[in-house]
Amino acid sequence: MKQQSVSPRRGRTSSANGQQEEVAHLRAELAAAHARIAELDAQLAASVRQTRLVNERLNTILTVSAALLITHEIDTVMQVVVREAVHLFPDTSGALLFLVDQAGMRLRLAASSSGQTGVPVLRPGQGPAGRAFLSPRAMLIAGPALEEALSELSETQRAQERGALTYWPPSSALLTPLRIEDTRLGALVVYGNQNPHLIHPRDIPFAQALADLTAVAIAEHRQRTRAAALQRDLDQTQSLHAEAQARLSAAQAQLLQSAKLAAVGELAASVAHEINNPLYAARNSLYLVEQDMPPDAPQRHFLTIAQNELGRIARIITRMRDFYRPARDELELTEVNDLLAETIELVQTHLRHGHVTVTASFCPNLPLLVAHPDQLRQVFLNLMLNACDAMPNGGQLHISTELSCRNERDEQWVVVAVRDTGVGINPEHMPHLFEPFYTTKPQGTGLGLAISAHIVTQHGGHIQVESTPGVGSTFTVLLPVDRGVEEA
Repeated sequence: MKQQSVSPRRGRTSSANGQQEEVAHLRAELAAAHARIAELDAQLAASVRQTRLVNERLNTILTVSAALLITHEIDTVMQVVVREAVHLFPDTSGALLFLVDQAGMRLRLAASSSGQTGVPVLRPGQGPAGRAFLSPRAMLIAGPALEEALSELSETQRAQERGALTYWPPSSALLTPLRIEDTRLGALVVYGNQNPHLIHPRDIPFAQALADLTAVAIAEHRQRTRAAALQRDLDQTQSLHAEAQARLSAAQAQLLQSAKLAAVGELAASVAHEINNPLYAARNSLYLVEQDMPPDAPQRHFLTIAQNELGRIARIITRMRDFYRPARDELELTEVNDLLAETIELVQTHLRHGHVTVTASFCPNLPLLVAHPDQLRQVFLNLMLNACDAMPNGGQLHISTELSCRNERDEQWVVVAVRDTGVGINPEHMPHLFEPFYTTKPQGTGLGLAISAHIVTQHGGHIQVESTPGVGSTFTVLLPVDRGVEEA
C-alpha cells in the first residue's frame, strides 16, 4: 500500500485560515452582544422614565386628593386642579375648567391655569369644552378633529381661550367630563402645545382620575351648600312656627280673657240688679238718721263718710255692666295725689287691725289726669287691700308717686307705686295675676286685679309687678299724661 505525503507548509496555511474564521465569528457575536446590551439599556432607560413619569403623576393625584381633604373652598380646589393638571401633563399649553349652570344650558369658565375666570360662556356640545361636557369618558383629540372643535367657537370665544393659553393654536387636547353617575357638572380641558405627540393615549386614565376627584369635590361642595340652605330654611321655618305658636297661644289667652271678662260682665249685671234695692234702702235709712241727728253731733262726720261711700258704691254698681268702657262724659280732671290720700284714709282701720304701718311720698307737682276718679280709686283701694292681705303678721306699706318719661317720644307718665313687705308672689303665679277668677286666697273671687288691670288699660296705662318671695311685692300703675290738659 502506497502512503501519501502532506506538505508541512500547506498544513500551516489551512490552520491559519480556520483561526481567522473563528476570530471573525467571535467578533460578530461580540458586536451582537453589545448591540443587545445597548438595546436593553435603552429599554431600561425608557422604563425608568416611564416609571418616574407614572410616579410623578401618582404624586400629583395624591397632592390633589390631599388638597381636597384640607380645604372645602371650591374655588381653591378648582385652582389647585388646573395648576396640577399642567404639572401632570408636561409641555401643555394650559388647563381650563368649566362648570355648568343650574339649568344645564351654559358652561362658564370657573378656573384656568392662567388665572382667568368668568369667560368664555359656551353651550353644551360647542367647542372642545362643550364636547368634553357631553362625552361619557375622557378622550384625546388632535389634528383635524381639534381644528373642527375649535372652529365651533365664535371669534370672541376663541380670543378668550387664546388669552388663557400659552400657545395657540394647540395641537392636541385632553377632553374630560366632570360627572357623578348621571349628573353632569362641567368639563376639564388640557391643551397641548405645538407638538401633537407629547400628549399620549396613556395619559387618558390620569386625566379621568383627576376629573373624577374634581367632580367629587364639586358635588360634595354643592351638597354641603344645599344642606346649609336646607338647614337655614328649617331654622327659619321652626322660628316662624314658634312665632306662630306664640301668637296662637297669645290669641287663645286673649280669647280666654275675653270670655272671662264677658262672664264678669254678665255676673256684674246680675249683681247690680240684686244689690240696687238693698243699697237704696240703706242710703234712705242713713238719710233719715241724718235728719234726726243734731248738727253738732260728733257722729255726723262718720255718717257723712258712710253716705259718700254708699254713693260711690251706687255709682260703681250702676257702671258694673260696662265698667270696661267708661263714657267720655264721665271723665274729668283728676288729682292722683288726692285720690291716694282719700284711699289711704279709707283703709286706715284695716291697716291698724293688721298692724301695718303706711308711709307716703307724693310728687308735689303731678299734672292733672283726664280720668274716671271713682274707677282709679277702686284700683288703688284694691292694691292697698291686697298689700295688707300679703302681710298677715304686719309690715310696712309705702305709697309713692312720681312723674316719669318712659319712651323715646318723651311722653310723660304718672307713676303710682304700692310697695309692701309681705310674703311675695311665687313665680308660677305671676303670669296669671290679672286673669279673671284666678286667685290664691281661700275666700278670694279672682276679680280684683283683673278689673283693676282692665280699668288702667282703658285709661291708656298699664300695671307692672315686681315680687320676691319672702321679701315683698311692688305694684306699679303707669297712667299717661294728656299734654293738652297739662299745657292748659
